[in-house]
Amino acid sequence: MTSSVVSDNFETSTGAIPTLGGDSVETRLCRAWVNFNGTGTVAIRGSYNVSSITDNGTGKYTISFTTAMTDANYSTCLYGGGTTAGGYSRLDNPASVSTTAYGPILTRNSSDVEIDWLYVSLAFFGN
Repeated sequence: MTSSVVSDNFETSTGAIPTLGGDSVETRLCRAWVNFNGTGTVAIRGSYNVSSITDNGTGKYTISFTTAMTDANYSTCLYGGGTTAGGYSRLDNPASVSTTAYGPILTRNSSDVEIDWLYVSLAFFGN
């Protein structure tokens, strides 16, 4: 037998965030994500809780959150690639992380040169 729960609001009787297996539901959810075009005029394709992307020069971007993270101890998943100048390589995490912004991240080619990537995707998890 399968069951479904349909609700517009998921909270405890006191208005708190519910727990699942001892953890807050909130800690199991993605707090923000973005998929953007990093070439030419930077453009967000899709996002949640991301207000803007700042283009800081070739291969450098800063992501700003709509609603701040509760602290700077969140986790990030990064993906990117799709260029005509060196193919896929790596994204570097920034040296500066805050509750309101993440970056600049650096996109590089296989020769370790910063380049703009066609596809850049990030997801953020935390309290």
